Amino acid sequence: MFFYFRRRRRRPANTPEIERMRSEAQRILPPRLQELARQHGFTYHQLRIKHNVSNWGSCSVKGNINLNLHLVRLPAELQDYVMLHELCHLREMNHGPKFHALLESVCPDHRKRAQALREYKLY
Repeated sequence: MFFYFRRRRRRPANTPEIERMRSEAQRILPPRLQELARQHGFTYHQLRIKHNVSNWGSCSVKGNINLNLHLVRLPAELQDYVMLHELCHLREMNHGPKFHALLESVCPDHRKRAQALREYKLY
């Protein structure tokens, strides 16, 4: 029997640049997420800013949102797209038709933004 173990990507060390981005993310992202949530009627439990290597953001079933500190490298409209995407997961925890209809209602150009986001790499 053959077992395949996926090699975990390592998170780069906390360099001065990472710490600068972390500080900027903690200053910029929480108030913007609060504004978007209020604007669109979402309620989340907790926000964490993380240094992930595999995603721009995530949402837990407990209503917690995680945002990648690297979001500060993106244009504001892409930051908003990621935050709106995660806020929509508070109501629809999958990527099914209901999720996409909800995302469409809060971000009509989400497909264009998702395509633009693919141009950016986490590292």
